[in-house]
Amino acid sequence: LLQILSSTILLAATLTAAPSWAYNEVLSTGQVLERGQFRLTGGLQALTERGGANVTGIIDTGIQEDFELRGILGFGKTDYSLGALVKWVPIPDVEGQPAVGFLTGITYARWLNGSEFTLQWNPLVSKKFAVGEGAIIPYAGIPLGLRFRDNQTAGVSDTTQMTIQVTGGAQIQVERWKNLQFIGEVGINLEHAYSYVSAGAIFYFDTENGFKLE
Repeated sequence: LLQILSSTILLAATLTAAPSWAYNEVLSTGQVLERGQFRLTGGLQALTERGGANVTGIIDTGIQEDFELRGILGFGKTDYSLGALVKWVPIPDVEGQPAVGFLTGITYARWLNGSEFTLQWNPLVSKKFAVGEGAIIPYAGIPLGLRFRDNQTAGVSDTTQMTIQVTGGAQIQVERWKNLQFIGEVGINLEHAYSYVSAGAIFYFDTENGFKLE
């Protein structure tokens, strides 16, 4: 699965050169870090409608029970993007019950002759399943956004718009490592957004043990 997703992204990035301004991704499950724990994600996003690719770096940390803080930095066909979000998961993943929560916050992007702020609210559901000595966590979400654009590019709307996508993906923990995991995601445009395929690697570390691959 990871090889297929990676190949798709690289092919799309190589064969297309059209402007692309999508950068919003979920790349998150309902698992919540404890205070002092961190999750570093590096992702590659290929746009399936307009072409082009973006590279994203994400840092998550636990701030209190059921809450995480997320910072985002991205580059690519989108000149750059920044974001700050909070994840709250009031319903945890226990026994037969999936985790249910949401990500909410603000993102800013600069591209061509325009910029945009987006207020986001992303409902999220996931469930962890053991697979041998590893695990897989399928997840799904419906990212909603209120986008404010300031744009001087011909043919690009600068009006305030509601954006809607549906996303689905899975985080995979292989038997060999506990703190190095992998993630793949597909996003489908429903309203004023973009469809994409993303893949990435996730590294977990904490203040006690620091960076250690195990």
